[in-house]
Order: sequence, then C-alpha cells, then structure tokens
Amino acid sequence: MEGASASTSSASRTSIASLPMEVLQEILARVVRDAGGAVPTAPRLTCVSRAFRDAVTGEPEMFWVDVDLSSGFCAPTDARIRSLIGRGAWASVRSLNLSGCSKLSDSTLKLLGTSCSKIENLTISGGNFTKDGLLQFANNLAIAGTGLKSIHIDLSAPKMTPSDALGVLQRFVEVNAPTLERISCGREAPYAPAERRAFTRGSNRLFDLVKLCTGLKVLDLTNCGEDARVPLFDLQRALPHLEELKLNHFGGEPGWRVVGRINHDFEDTCWRNLRVLEVAVSLETTSVGHRYGNSNVDGETLFCILFNSIECLEVLDVTGCTHLGDWRNTIWDRLPFNLRTLRCARTPLVDDGAVRHILSRLCPALEELELASVGANAQHITDEAFTPFTPGSGPPLSLTTLRIPGSAVSEASVRLLCSVDADARFPNLRSLDLASCRALPRDVRRVALETFPRPNVDRLRRALGV
Repeated sequence: MEGASASTSSASRTSIASLPMEVLQEILARVVRDAGGAVPTAPRLTCVSRAFRDAVTGEPEMFWVDVDLSSGFCAPTDARIRSLIGRGAWASVRSLNLSGCSKLSDSTLKLLGTSCSKIENLTISGGNFTKDGLLQFANNLAIAGTGLKSIHIDLSAPKMTPSDALGVLQRFVEVNAPTLERISCGREAPYAPAERRAFTRGSNRLFDLVKLCTGLKVLDLTNCGEDARVPLFDLQRALPHLEELKLNHFGGEPGWRVVGRINHDFEDTCWRNLRVLEVAVSLETTSVGHRYGNSNVDGETLFCILFNSIECLEVLDVTGCTHLGDWRNTIWDRLPFNLRTLRCARTPLVDDGAVRHILSRLCPALEELELASVGANAQHITDEAFTPFTPGSGPPLSLTTLRIPGSAVSEASVRLLCSVDADARFPNLRSLDLASCRALPRDVRRVALETFPRPNVDRLRRALGV
C-alpha cells in the first residue's frame, strides 16, 4: 500500500511538472481570476513550487490584472511596489485598489503614473498621498493615454483637506470624461460634518464635470453632502446611459433638493436605462437611539426620475421618504414588474393594503421586500397584509427575503409564509426577519433574531412544528 501511494504521488508530481508552461500558466491565471484578483492569490501561488513560481513570474501580465491592496494580505510599501513595477509585473494592471495603504506615498503614485498605462479602474482611500501627488498622477495617466472607466476617491484623507480631496476627484473626472463609466465618492460609513459641507461647496463644479461624461453608467454619492442641490434635469439630458443612481443618505440631515426646470422635451431626455435608484434618507445613531434626516423626495420627484425607466428598474430604496404620498397614487401603479428589491421602511408603503398591492399586482417578480429598518419598525403591518396569500389562491411568488421586524403579525401569518404545501404562495422564501414581533411566541422571535439575515425559514418551520 505504501509503495502504491508513493507511486501515485510521484506520478501526480510528474504530471504537473510535465505540463507545457503555456498550459500551466493558463490554468493558474484562471485560478487567479476565479479568486477575484491577484492579491493574495498570485503571491501564494509562487510559494507552492518552482514550476508555479516560474509560471507566475514568467508571464506576470497574465496574473497581475486586478490588484486589490485593501485586502490586508500584506502591508504594501513603496519599496515593494517599486520592485514589482521594476520587474514589469504591473505593466498590465487594469484594476487597482489602494484603499488603506498607509505606507504608500507620492513616490508610488509617480511610478504608477509612468509605468502602468493600462489602468482602467482606480480606487483611492486613505494613504499618505498628497493633493499634488494625486493631481500629478491624474495628469500622468492622461499623458500616457489611459482612459479611466471607473474612479472612486474617499473624501477622508490624512494628508488632504476634504476640499482638496474633492478637487482631486474633479481633476480625475475632468481628464477622463470621455471614457468614465463610474464615478464615486460615496461610502457606507457617514462622512464627518466638515467633509459633507466641503462636498456641498464644491458640488456645482463636480456636477458640471459629471455632465461631460456622456457614457457614465454609475453615479454613487452615498453619504455625501449636506443640504445639497441636484441638477436632475440637466443630468438626465447629459447622461442618457445612466444605469445606477445611488443617493442614499445624500444631503445629510437636511436632505437634498432638485434644482432646475423641466424642459419641454422631458419625455425624450429622461433616463431610460435606470436599473438601480437609492434615495434613502440619512440615519444618525445618537446616545438615545436613532434619528432619521429629512427627505425632500416626494411622489413628483420620484416620478421625474423613473418616468422612462419603469420597465428596467430592478432595485429601489426609498427608506425614510415620508413625503411620497398615498400608495394608491398613480406613481405606484406604474412601478415595474421587473423590480427585484424594494426597501421602503418608514414610508406610506408600510401598510397592509400597500403590501397586498405590491405582492399581488405591482411587483410579482419581487425577491427582497424590506418594510422596516434600524429605528423604524413595521408597526402598521398586521395579519391583513398576508391573509389573501393562502395556498392555492394564486401563482407562486418570487419573494426570498422579507423584513417585518416590530410588526403585529401573529403565528398564523408566519405559518402561511413558511407553508410547505405544494401550492404555497411563498415557496422561495428563505430569510424572514421577525425581531420584536410581540404577537409571536418567544421561541419564534429568538430563532429569527439569532439567524437573520442568513436563511432561517427551515428553522422557523421547526420552531412552529410545520
């Protein structure tokens, strides 16, 4: 047995060593692509064997294409980056993420600007980069003929003021306007008040530059600005291909407003390909709880944004938009059948009749429905919202995730949602948020609280004895 095992191991080693170098490189390059990027996979492959190391170092452009240094695999320094660039390993880098690289300085940017002429996607956050260094980097990329497709710059920078960081973003947008498809300075964590005010002061200049990017598909300003103004109708005219508009928490506590007037050709110039719209209000966590900001997004504003994108919209987040008006208005009769995700906590849509309307008539393809969020329970949702959806009452729905914490639903509604009958209306439901639903047994609430957002319907069934 030991001899057979040794023979098998030897044959395995021989087979790998005998592969042509081109074949081995193609296999390892696919491993790197499937792993999501060069770091940390490419460096680890060089430690496996001499054959692997020769494969990676022999054709570095096959492996160093997508480089994300924010993964925490190593602490990149100027010397390490200089060594990689000197060996030509980064000559074919197309996507580069320098987030959190606190040991890198302007000298690295200088090398990147002159040696990495194929960069298309760039993310910069943190680090010891200065305004002058980043501006020179942008100019060097432009001289090299590089046309960025995506740029993300965080306005929080140790060696720059918020105004300087915004100026850097504006410069990148200005020199890459013909090719940019994605512009972002948004982030999940809230910006500091000074950073929000700096964005508002420079927002007019930024929007003027954004309007030059006629091929733009994604505009992400999440958590930016304070009491901001958006030239909506000018943006619609200038950016006909926009697919994602992310304005969650935009404008801070005062919110944001639309400026400008509707043009006579509005129906011909408004967005036709919008797939993602996020306009949730700001949320601040205080010592006594959570405080929502003000929303100036009403039914008319939403109607103007979505007018020609009804058939292609897939994600809609209107959390906290309290001025949307009654859900029976025309706007809600025009929402798309292709909508996959709807987040509408703290809006007029958190209503039994609205939920029935959304699930049965409005959005039959809906997969995720969020009726509550942090600091805003679904207290107006009762059993009446789900009573019509008894097994056999209609076709199966696509819903996979439902959030109704703090609602008044009873055990009967949960049994209906978790039904295993052959003709059940919710056969695809996987995750159910029932936290703080006081009408439910304690065991059911505990299971939901411990497991959500992971799939928990099977455990809820066991808790209910279904």
